[in-house]
Amino acid sequence: MLITVRPDRLVAGGEAMARDDDGRVVFVTGALPGELVEVEIDSTKKDYARGAVVDVLEPSPLRDSPSCAHRRAGCGGCDWMHLQPAAQLDAKAEIVRESLRRVARLEEVTVDNLVRTGSSVSQFGYRTTIRVVGGPDGMVGFREHKTSEVVPVTSCPVAESKLSRLLPLLNVDEGAELTLRSSVATGAITAIWDRKYRKSIRGLPREVHIGERGWLTERVAGHDLRVSAGSFFQSGAQAAELLVAAVAEAAPELAGARHAVDAYGGVGLFAVTTMQTAARVTLIESARSAWFDAEHNMGEREHVIIRGEVARWKARDNDPVDVIVADPARPGLAKPGVAALTAASPSVLVLVNCDPVSLARDTTLLAAAGYVPERVEVFDLFPNTHHVETVTRFVPAGLTA
Repeated sequence: MLITVRPDRLVAGGEAMARDDDGRVVFVTGALPGELVEVEIDSTKKDYARGAVVDVLEPSPLRDSPSCAHRRAGCGGCDWMHLQPAAQLDAKAEIVRESLRRVARLEEVTVDNLVRTGSSVSQFGYRTTIRVVGGPDGMVGFREHKTSEVVPVTSCPVAESKLSRLLPLLNVDEGAELTLRSSVATGAITAIWDRKYRKSIRGLPREVHIGERGWLTERVAGHDLRVSAGSFFQSGAQAAELLVAAVAEAAPELAGARHAVDAYGGVGLFAVTTMQTAARVTLIESARSAWFDAEHNMGEREHVIIRGEVARWKARDNDPVDVIVADPARPGLAKPGVAALTAASPSVLVLVNCDPVSLARDTTLLAAAGYVPERVEVFDLFPNTHHVETVTRFVPAGLTA
């Protein structure tokens, strides 16, 4: 079914939102606000439909031609490559504002005062971690947008150059997946995959560290961090540097804090870089490999590392917490995380978030627990995609500036 619509805004998830002739909401992949586009509807629900652009009848002045041949062939990795680079961060900031207005139900004037745009990483070559999948004839590639079809690739412009050069060397059985990570600091590369694919992957150079025991060193804000192949880390060193600076700026109270907490702490990115002058640091992490990395990275400084879920953590009554930095996965803190962290009564809670809708939901939950946002900074750590990162400072209600 083909329809013609004119979207009026971009929404969380990267699609453009329009209404058809009957007033029904239509989410459109590949469109920009203000454009007149012809759309093929591929799914219909009671209250909305979804589809993709098949023809742009009246293009936006912000429309760009994707520079990547693989994107033009259908690769779903860079779903915003059709939006001019200079406009991407502003578009992401507006999506954050809209989520806070609609989901958290904050007043428009409040949102406008809260949200500000930060920085972007380089447009290309920024990703030091990529996940590829085997396609036809042993080639590797990325999946099409919202499908399981694999688009074979011989290079990737957003991947760090060593990873991009590795792609045509690989020979991988169809459907097998592997994750590749490189270190800008040392040039090392790790590769990891599920055990069921152990006989499905060929072509890796000998210098690549294979398996869960492989690790590399990332250098962030002058600190060396061990990152194992199975541990989470930011999309690249540039992204980590931006977030570390943003967290330090959002919580100057970290300098000289009596007790700082790094929740969902991973390998210790924020504990090592922003909490070095705190008298004591507690890091909470559930993933085994990251937990061991964090122990290594914290070294001799005064710290406690708790291997477990943040939702089950309880601060001791005789050990007050000054500042909490939380960097949860995409679903956000949710009720259990909010309950655990606010029970510690920190004077400042800094939330690092990668999904505008979960940020808005957590903002509502934190408000109910007595914490309100004082500022929200928006970053573009994934140029050419809809993904957006925020760093938000929350303080007890009544203590806002």
